[in-house]
Amino acid sequence: MGRVREFEDKKALEKAMLLFWEKGYDNTSLKDLLKEMNILNGSFYNTFGNKKNLLLKALEYYGEEVTAKRGEVLTSKALFREGIRALFDETFQCLGDRNMPNGCMIANSLSAELLKDPDLNRFLLNEVKQFESFFAHHIEKAIKSGELSSLLDAKKTASILVAYIQGCMKLSHVEFDKDKFKEQTEYFLTSIGL
Repeated sequence: MGRVREFEDKKALEKAMLLFWEKGYDNTSLKDLLKEMNILNGSFYNTFGNKKNLLLKALEYYGEEVTAKRGEVLTSKALFREGIRALFDETFQCLGDRNMPNGCMIANSLSAELLKDPDLNRFLLNEVKQFESFFAHHIEKAIKSGELSSLLDAKKTASILVAYIQGCMKLSHVEFDKDKFKEQTEYFLTSIGL
């Protein structure tokens, strides 16, 4: 029974993640969640506690299922230059997938008002720092191997990459032209020495 329950909870969490990603936290009601997750009120509170706890779990799940896979794409290539381009290709593939919500789940689901919540603010800052650290680590490896210039500042470059990715996610809501995004990304990466 333990595995069945775990599987059902994971499927419910995935559905909640997609709903928050598509509608945002403020526009997702408890009624929407119960319907989409196919669970009763009591089960919801016993498993997740409240809507905010569910959002935090959904954000963690997003990190494990979406963000981590993009990281794996980067590390699957021998060279950082190839890996970062593959990561952007994967990101743009997802942005063009009409079966998935557009943009970034974190950016889509958290309003400025919601970010005043200390738990959510702390979570988001931690996610950004982890993403920047991930890039910085791989940039430093590429500098040590001689692939990238030793004049490159790994931490600043990582921070710029995260900001650029988030910018692409936001712009994809207004207009998403995959070829245009790929062309400007190639220009951007080349101009910062990647």
